[in-house]
Amino acid sequence: MDQNKIGKFISECRKKKGLTQNNIAQKLGVTDKSVSKWERGICLPDVSLFQELCKILDISLNELFAGEYLKEKEIVKKSEENIINIIKKEAIIIKKYKIKMVIVAFIIIFLLLFTSKTLLVKYGLMIDDNLKYTQKYIVNNGNIKGEVDINYFEKISLDFEIGANKYGYAVFKNPNKAFNTFKKKYNKVIKAIKREFKLLPFSNLTYKSYKIYGWQLTNGTEEENKQASFVSSFLDIYENSFNNK
Repeated sequence: MDQNKIGKFISECRKKKGLTQNNIAQKLGVTDKSVSKWERGICLPDVSLFQELCKILDISLNELFAGEYLKEKEIVKKSEENIINIIKKEAIIIKKYKIKMVIVAFIIIFLLLFTSKTLLVKYGLMIDDNLKYTQKYIVNNGNIKGEVDINYFEKISLDFEIGANKYGYAVFKNPNKAFNTFKKKYNKVIKAIKREFKLLPFSNLTYKSYKIYGWQLTNGTEEENKQASFVSSFLDIYENSFNNK
């Protein structure tokens, strides 16, 4: 369908009937600006208005779509052309809609992946490359932060080997391995902290609560109370792999 041709035809028919754009607008329940846009070929009337518009202008739908008055012999031919044009137009609309949906889907997938990665890092399920071990941890050397006694940790277990990330914070060279070993070796004191402070079961999703309350343990055995402060120290270093301070 030729929008410009249809627009000129609507204008021609309107004037022939002695109607103003405002008259048409009032009869159809639209604004005169809408009618003006139709006649200038900027857009077509809404499908729901076609029949009523044709009735007002005393033309057929075929004539509206053709943008001209039709002789009786031409009606069948134009009907077929109009149907084909409508089908083509719908196909174009559907194609554009599909393209838009694909673009929206890609955007959603990208946001989900980005958000998922952020959450996975936040909850200790994935390590940000910037927070991984990249250098040796030597106190007062370069950008190293804090004064962690790495020898003390390694005496407890070789799995607790410590280095530093690009920001200079102490991190375990293998956080997951260190975390799993820690859970096994300090299982009793972890349970004591959970019991005293009514915490959720210990995991890489809940460890921060244990880091906060570990050094405050008072109701454990003497040995557990001593180990509790180490729990906080260990988890503080473990958190460095998932949180850029």
